[in-house]
Amino acid sequence: MRHIILVDMQDSKINSDFRQFLEDELARRSQNYPRYSLRAFARHLEVDSSFLSKILNGKRTVTLRTIRMFGERLNLQNEELQGFAEVSREKKMKRKLERLLEKMPSEEREQSTISITVDEARLTEAKEKIKNFRRELAQFLDAGGNNQGKTYQISVSMFPVSGFSLRD
Repeated sequence: MRHIILVDMQDSKINSDFRQFLEDELARRSQNYPRYSLRAFARHLEVDSSFLSKILNGKRTVTLRTIRMFGERLNLQNEELQGFAEVSREKKMKRKLERLLEKMPSEEREQSTISITVDEARLTEAKEKIKNFRRELAQFLDAGGNNQGKTYQISVSMFPVSGFSLRD
């Protein structure tokens, strides 16, 4: 029997990555204590300041192990840690898929994009329709029930593209 994995990225209440959380936490502590530094924050997290600096500057990826270790030292709740871990997994999956798409011939994939103006009052219903579509498509594709064939990644995204800066 094949396993179908439906991942709803919006189920996570935390829609921020851990790196941003660390930056915000350092800024908050520095604002409360003007002499608080990156070195002091690193000491609190029990890591070398160069390691923390690389994470904050995006030169080092944030692993699940790092999230757990830092989260424990920052007294984060399990739900918060799970949210950050989910965002981290989503980003890792996205990077893998981007590398895969670069190598894959276009005739082996179906990919399209639409951009439309959306009445925000209809967003909840639209998101529910997307969830239902994913479930129905997964059931349809799995109806054969055999394990012969290739594994495919199917992604459906809906996010605002206006009102955000692309500079960051």
